[in-house]
Amino acid sequence: MLPLFHWIQNTSWATSLRQADLLFPLVEGSHILALSFSVGLILMLDLRLLGMAFRTEPVSRIMSQVMPWALPGFAVMLVTGLLLFCAKAESVYTNRYFRVKVLTLALLGLNAAFYQYKYYPRMAEWDKDPAAPAGPKIVALVSLVLWVAVIVCGRLTAYEL
Repeated sequence: MLPLFHWIQNTSWATSLRQADLLFPLVEGSHILALSFSVGLILMLDLRLLGMAFRTEPVSRIMSQVMPWALPGFAVMLVTGLLLFCAKAESVYTNRYFRVKVLTLALLGLNAAFYQYKYYPRMAEWDKDPAAPAGPKIVALVSLVLWVAVIVCGRLTAYEL
């Protein structure tokens, strides 16, 4: 894999991005803003599932209001993250914190898919309760912990480059 990432990092567009005085910081800043936006909205849903916020609002309402914004925010975060990766692919790929971050993002995807498969179809049964059942609470707690891990690993990745 390392030769592939070496090649990606040395393409003309990745080199241009890495060496640009304004473009690289703009992409990096966009990545951080998109992360804040997307994770902040997901945090609202997780806190509702845990019964720690918005207890009088149905979970379905919170979900229907945050997801149309959180998903595009995640898409911007993903695209800008891929651009940042390509600019320094070889050194990022060998960074242990980056690898943990990618693994954690995969676990977040599995956690979200599990919620959608297991609990979302039956959400109408507990939607208006102040606190969700134990299963959705565990999914929300796992989500919070994993997002913190992603953010910490992202910062540590940047500090080790």
